[in-house]
Order: sequence, then structure tokens, then C-alpha cells
Amino acid sequence: MNKDYYSIKPHHFLDYLYELGIGYRHEDEVNVYGSNNAELCRKFSDGEMRAIKFTPFVDDICRPCKKLENGERCTDLFDDETTKLYGVRNKQDFNYRLDIKLNEALPEIFDFDRVWDMSELLYELEKNLTEDIIGLYKWQRPERTVKTFEGIRKGKTLYS
Repeated sequence: MNKDYYSIKPHHFLDYLYELGIGYRHEDEVNVYGSNNAELCRKFSDGEMRAIKFTPFVDDICRPCKKLENGERCTDLFDDETTKLYGVRNKQDFNYRLDIKLNEALPEIFDFDRVWDMSELLYELEKNLTEDIIGLYKWQRPERTVKTFEGIRKGKTLYS
């Protein structure tokens, strides 16, 4: 992990906003693969993630995961039902496509070259993130949209 900022995939950050919106901190999560997901979610929820940089590649969540081969290729696979729904078996391929879609939909925010101050990022997301852009993210679930926007509002208060 970079000591100045956290490297995060756009879809992982949307997860954290949603989880902040529902009050989920991963405290009960059993981490069998060794990722930093729970630890970094709690850092975000506790106001300790002051700066981030988006990436479509391996991020600080995935970096220590046992499913990461040679430090760069995720070997985790979707179950059969999810594979049929999306036509993709490998999670890395799906997530890369998703993060590129998010970057294309909101390039001024999901910029892969910019380090964001968290309070500024949350302010810009509140102004620019739409239901359609959240709809690019996994399957359409109305409660996900509402709770993601709630997470942005909570985050703005937390990081102000």
C-alpha cells in the first residue's frame, strides 16, 4: 500500500459507499483468501481513508489475496449461475470490464491518473454519480442505488 493514498478499483469504492449506507463494516467477515477488504472498508467507514487513486488493475484490497497469481492475475471464478448471467467466468475479466465502464461513464471522477482527497471526491460523486452509472455496476437492484447515495451523504459528513 502506498503511504500517501489507497489504490482502489472503482467498483470496490462503490461497494464501500453502499456498505457505509447500510452500516456494514465487515466485522463479522471471515477472510479465507487474505484480502484487505474488511480492513480497508473499516478504515473508510472510520474516516481514515483520506486519499485514494482509482485503478482497473490490482488494488490495495486485492494485493494480499491468495487468489492473486504472481501479484497481478486473479484466479477466482464465478459460480455457474453468475457465469451464465454475464457470460464471463473469471472475476478479474468481469471486474476489469466493469471498472473500464465506470471510468468511461464518469471519466472526470474515475480517473486512473488522479489522487483524490476523499472529501473532494465525495462532493464530486454527489454532484455527478447517477442511478444509470450505478446500474452499470453488477445487477440492477434499486436498494443498492438508494444506499449508495446514502453512503455518499454519510461519507461527506464523516470526511468534512
